[in-house]
Amino acid sequence: MTGAFRIESRLFRIVDKAVSLIKLNILWILFSIPLFTGGAALCALHITAVRIMKNEEGYIFRDFWNVFRDKLALSLKLWTPLMTAAALFLDCMFWRNVEGNFAAGMRVMVWVLSGIWIVLVIYIFPLAARMNTTAGVIYRSGILLLFKYLPQSVYLLFITGVFFAAGLLWTPVFFAGVLAGGSLTAVIHGKMLLWIFQKEEAFYA
Repeated sequence: MTGAFRIESRLFRIVDKAVSLIKLNILWILFSIPLFTGGAALCALHITAVRIMKNEEGYIFRDFWNVFRDKLALSLKLWTPLMTAAALFLDCMFWRNVEGNFAAGMRVMVWVLSGIWIVLVIYIFPLAARMNTTAGVIYRSGILLLFKYLPQSVYLLFITGVFFAAGLLWTPVFFAGVLAGGSLTAVIHGKMLLWIFQKEEAFYA
């Protein structure tokens, strides 16, 4: 086969990556449907997305399943407190409909805490996927990285917000997000997280 459609061609590689990301996104969504498995699904999403990014993926389902299975017990210990903290989003809805200076201050505080929650989730499960240690150590490590690399943490939050807002505001982006939004976001996050983990050799695998 010659021309643009050669197996070695750039177009083929792009299509191949796109298909891999769609497969990964579907797996992530399916394995997240039971909410208590969401943490393990995020661990598997991160590792598999990084392998796709580095051209190291094998079989997408096998790569995903192996991480999901190995990290399920640990991720349950991490995910349960985070699910409780998700009540912050309900607070957002409550204070949005209340007037006054106090309510305005509460809205700001809730938004800040919600941002910290999102970035902590972005850090914790990739760490859990790469570290063989206790949930407490992973939580402390995630909090440390969040504040130690604050500009990078803001970048991770910004990218997440852009993807979410674009999906709400533009229908084509919404449907693209349904197909591959989670896996594509994991790839973009993964580039920054790998840089941070390489800085922190104790966390890097």
